[in-house]
This record gives sequence, C-alpha cells and structure tokens, in this order.
Amino acid sequence: MSEYTVDSYEIKPVEGDDQIEVIIHASDGNKWEYGIPFSRSTGRYTFEEIDVLAVDFGDDFADELTEKLDELVASICQG
Repeated sequence: MSEYTVDSYEIKPVEGDDQIEVIIHASDGNKWEYGIPFSRSTGRYTFEEIDVLAVDFGDDFADELTEKLDELVASICQG
C-alpha cells in the first residue's frame, strides 16, 4: 500500500539538455524533483527511482509516470 498520494505532477524536457524533469507534489506537502537523462540516439533513459515511487505512491502512479516518460522521450527523439 502506498504511503502518500500525488496531488499533482509535471513532466517536461529540460531546455538545452538531454534530460526530462519530473516534479511531484505529494499529499504530505513535499515536492519531489528528478532529472532523468536520456539518449536522443536510442530513446533510452534510466530512472531507477521508479521503484521507490511505486512504493510511496502506488504501482498505478508508477505505471502512469513510466508511460508518460516513454511518450515524451519518444516524441523528443522523433522530432
């Protein structure tokens, strides 16, 4: 069972860098921030903390976040 809920979150590319910024505002009042590097040539990224987010916020949120990251990285690499 998750410890917190997500009040809101944002996923966006970091201007001038091959990195995605993830900001999560949690129900406990904390803000979680991550910079996730990716490769434009392969479309791959590494976000090891996704397992921690699954524990803290639940598998459904972790799956949703992973899907949105996949979509954003793919769109950046195509364009």
